[in-house]
Amino acid sequence: MSKFLSKNLAAKVISILFALLLWIYVMSVINPRITREELNIPVDLVNENIIRQSGLVVYGDPEPTIRVRLTGNRDQVHRVSRDNINASIDLRGYEEGTNSIPIDVTVPGGVEVEFSPRYVTVELERIVEKQIEVELGIEGSPASGYVLGETRVQPGSVWVEGPESYVNSIETIVVWLELNNESENLSRSLPPRVLNSRGEEVEQVEVKTSFVDVQATIDQVKSVPVDLDLNVQGDEGYQIVRINSDPTSVTIKGQPGNLENVSRLRTETLELENLTENIQTRIPIVFPEGVQPHSETEIQVEIEVQAMSEHTLEVSRDNLRYENLDPDLVVDEEALPEFFEVSLTALDSTVQNLDTRTIMLFVNLEDLEAGSHQVSPRVWLPMNIETASSDISVRPDPVEIQIMERETE
Repeated sequence: MSKFLSKNLAAKVISILFALLLWIYVMSVINPRITREELNIPVDLVNENIIRQSGLVVYGDPEPTIRVRLTGNRDQVHRVSRDNINASIDLRGYEEGTNSIPIDVTVPGGVEVEFSPRYVTVELERIVEKQIEVELGIEGSPASGYVLGETRVQPGSVWVEGPESYVNSIETIVVWLELNNESENLSRSLPPRVLNSRGEEVEQVEVKTSFVDVQATIDQVKSVPVDLDLNVQGDEGYQIVRINSDPTSVTIKGQPGNLENVSRLRTETLELENLTENIQTRIPIVFPEGVQPHSETEIQVEIEVQAMSEHTLEVSRDNLRYENLDPDLVVDEEALPEFFEVSLTALDSTVQNLDTRTIMLFVNLEDLEAGSHQVSPRVWLPMNIETASSDISVRPDPVEIQIMERETE
């Protein structure tokens, strides 16, 4: 054995040295040792489903990244792509609150790996459920002459699930109904949107109901006059002089078939007696079934009351007329009073501009013969004065009338 090792020893040493030099050359020139850095390598969160089963969830949307340094022979390092670098953290076993979790990095090919940071801070929160009412938002408008009527949202509330802080940040859950010149009723299935107090969507929670059914009636609008149903009376010696109402017409809404035969509306009955002063009140409008108010629901009514007073007017005897006088007889007008006094109770404004020449007196002389007679005059007043007056009387009553035979030629 020693002879074998000693035989051609120099040649063997030279061969070994040559091979070593060749290997050094290949490793240093052809396949040198290098280092490569990869930035922003994503870190996967492992076993989220496991912690969810225990009632926990990752708070927020963490997207941790790390910087990785690969060291090795050039051919080894080049065989490692970004997709071959696997970085992850295992969430299993951690509790609610802030957790610092070590990062595990694996790469193929036996290269040396250095990375930073070496830990990821993860916030774990309790998963909670909460039932929240669904609100309806409206965008756009129906066709001209139509308005949005009754709306129905089904279900009226939905359950949401997610991290407690996100669930508590929910301000409203809304479904948006878009209107675009519709004139017919609508039925839509719409996705609910979860919004916080700033109107931003809360995407980190799960809504258990994917779609909400929305039904909306599109009502026609129509303007109609309103009649007052009044039974009002002034006290003795008082008169209703003016009744004003506002508005005199209102706008109503409803399905076209319900509005078709509605041409007028009326108020509820207002009964007032023995009024001695002005009054203001509101009277509800009566709406038929299927008809709803689009503007006013009541009518403002103003009733003006004035006191009446007694007035005495002088009427000339020229205004005295004789009824049923025998053609062969005449009245001695010179024997009559020159003026008659007509008394009536009325408003000052009623008699203020009354012309006494329009007041007539009538006496019925039927079956009366020549001689002196006591008869009662009857007062005739213009229609507008008579209806606005009371306690109408005349003096003298009775009046003595002298009837004479008509002279023959």
